[in-house]
Amino acid sequence: MRIRRPFIFKQKDTTMLKTTFLTLPNKYRKSEKIPLSEIVYLEANLNYTIIHLKDGNVRLSAQTLLFHVNNYLDESFIRIHRTFCVNKNHIEGFDKQQSPKYLLLNGGTKLTISRRQRKNLICL
Repeated sequence: MRIRRPFIFKQKDTTMLKTTFLTLPNKYRKSEKIPLSEIVYLEANLNYTIIHLKDGNVRLSAQTLLFHVNNYLDESFIRIHRTFCVNKNHIEGFDKQQSPKYLLLNGGTKLTISRRQRKNLICL
């Protein structure tokens, strides 16, 4: 007599391997690989993400910022606001004239820091 084993559902591993680059489709139906080290910060704009690069160029992604944070970005990125996620390697400092409300980046860009994230950033 044949013994039947109970059917067991295997759960898929939902954690994707974080890569060293971000892959975006371009207008020619090819994918463009952007190294994470080239990204200065990501900015949320409704259901799109604006990706600001080191050389000053900007790329637009049709995914949300949360999607990129969960699937592609590694520990070198930190969420400073609901709208911004910054590469730690490009942080220059804080705006000291007004309590640390603004984060200064290498290119001279000033980004707003949320009240809840200020405490975490000061510890860095």
